[in-house]
Amino acid sequence: MAELQTNEYIGNFKILGKYSEGGMALIYKAVQPSLKRTVILKKLKDPNREIIRRFKKEALLSASFHHENLVSIYDFLYINRNYYLVMEYVDGEDLRTLIDYLAPFPPHLAALIGLDIARALEYTHNRNIIHRDIKPSNILISYEGDVKLIDFGVAKDDVSTRLTLTGMIVGTPAYMSPEQANGEALTIQSDLFSLGILLYEMLTGTKPFFGETNTEILSKLIRNKFLPPERINPEIPRPMRRIIRKALKKDARKRYQNATEMIHDLERVLSWQVRSQKKKLVANFLERLNKARTTTSTSMASAFFARRHPGRAWTVTQALLVLLTLTALGFETLLFQRHHLTWLKLDVNAPVFELRMDQRPARIIGQSSVMLGPMLSGNHRLELRRPESLFSAGYFLSLPANDTTRLTVQLPDTTLPAAIGVNSHPAGADVFIDGQRVGTTPLTALPVSGGAHTLTLKKQGQIKLKRSLSLVPGRSYSLYFDLREP
Repeated sequence: MAELQTNEYIGNFKILGKYSEGGMALIYKAVQPSLKRTVILKKLKDPNREIIRRFKKEALLSASFHHENLVSIYDFLYINRNYYLVMEYVDGEDLRTLIDYLAPFPPHLAALIGLDIARALEYTHNRNIIHRDIKPSNILISYEGDVKLIDFGVAKDDVSTRLTLTGMIVGTPAYMSPEQANGEALTIQSDLFSLGILLYEMLTGTKPFFGETNTEILSKLIRNKFLPPERINPEIPRPMRRIIRKALKKDARKRYQNATEMIHDLERVLSWQVRSQKKKLVANFLERLNKARTTTSTSMASAFFARRHPGRAWTVTQALLVLLTLTALGFETLLFQRHHLTWLKLDVNAPVFELRMDQRPARIIGQSSVMLGPMLSGNHRLELRRPESLFSAGYFLSLPANDTTRLTVQLPDTTLPAAIGVNSHPAGADVFIDGQRVGTTPLTALPVSGGAHTLTLKKQGQIKLKRSLSLVPGRSYSLYFDLREP
């Protein structure tokens, strides 16, 4: 399909350039000269009857909306056998980008964004419309602090519907409800479940239901098995934990029965001062994104030691991601002293590491990148090391207010490798560690670095088995797998 060119006209709209590309449409930034209005132009690509139907549905449903948390639709065009949707341009970012760079969010930011999404759902649900695809990339956040829900292409204008479309599941697996995963009849509680997933991800930086394949994700959804968010981020306030737990109930009858109930609980989490400054707080948070995208010079940090710690073990708790609020100040005090606050983004060359900040308790971080804060600006002392390492690295940091400092840390690898033996029946399977072939079964005493790895066994080029391993440095493992067909 030919792409539109800059300065080309589609009806009354002049193309300014390609903005992005989705699975169903090409997205262009355009201008309507007669009104001097910047817009988004969605061009349907490679249309078939079903895709055209969904595109028209998005246009018709969205055109009827008039709500501050929903994107406005201006026009629907059919020109030269191509379909176009003209919609409001939101100058900002999608929630997916914010989560990728800035999660875990401060609790009040997650609550404010979740509150606006809930208000959008309250509006659409009251019109008997189920969105069915609530996910971060369908939430736009403007640089002025507006939160907008988009993409009603798979929405259903019925309060109870089944989720299959020409034999396929509609939606995004990681953000579905259990009934969506089962292809059962949907209600508005399905959208509220998805919103619960967004709150979880904003506050922890990880999804409650994740896996390497859609099948694995859907299985976890149906079983409703997930790690409590406070196990990942202990700083999540109890009221927010309760909201997430209720939204993620497997039984839809035990969830919020409508968006209004969820709105009331989110409003109770936030003081009126916070709600009244919502746009300013969200806009200020967005300003941190560009700073987080750019690696900040670490010249302000000076290494102060790398010494041995013989015979000393840190008390650690394993987690996927930890947000450390490194101050004794209360939440409201932090919020209203925000001009003194700062954040630290760490990029570490280790999948698992331990840290201390200003002598506060250390934890193992199951990510190589982590955001620390908010904390008071000024001087701080940071200490990091690999688990079971004899050496640690430390820094004196001078952190400026209202900024995110990015620090890249290279930790020396002084730990002993783990040793694994891999056997299979039948023997002769090709063994891969993290995608690299290391031999065939049986293998004995293969040295592998500690931490997380993926083990894959192949026979005649076909994957027979894939397992996730978590190896402790210096420890030996003996693994056996039966590869015979059942």
